[in-house]
Amino acid sequence: MPVARSPEDICLQSASPKEKSFFLAVLCALARIDGDFKAGELRYIKELARRMKAEMSPQVFACSPEDCCRLAAEIKNRRLALELIKNMFILAYTDNEFTDSEGRFICDIGNALHIEPQKISQISSWIIDQIIWLEQKALIFEDTPPKGAVDNAKR
Repeated sequence: MPVARSPEDICLQSASPKEKSFFLAVLCALARIDGDFKAGELRYIKELARRMKAEMSPQVFACSPEDCCRLAAEIKNRRLALELIKNMFILAYTDNEFTDSEGRFICDIGNALHIEPQKISQISSWIIDQIIWLEQKALIFEDTPPKGAVDNAKR
């Protein structure tokens, strides 16, 4: 029996190799923007690359924030652009610390993608709501919150 794929996975997997590379480069730049590329951030990016069926070439780690804005503008698929913003917020919250530099970079990328500030705010709120729900679930069911609770909010 074939495994059902989510709309997110279909969108990510149908991106061109160039779009996938841009997508991953932007996430790597975001992970570096606060000066510390953490292990949890790298795990998240590698798992996303696996879901996308994308190669993690060395150049995805070398892209500057300025170059990322230029490359992001090459993404013309609106759904893919929205997925990028969503994944940027998820990545930014993996260390439970959202910095001003991360917020500015997400807004810069959103601007390059022609995503309205209100839409970016909606995506941010949705991700935060997911994190809160996961934390509440852990309390209710007396679970230890999963390491990087945001990892489970990736969909």
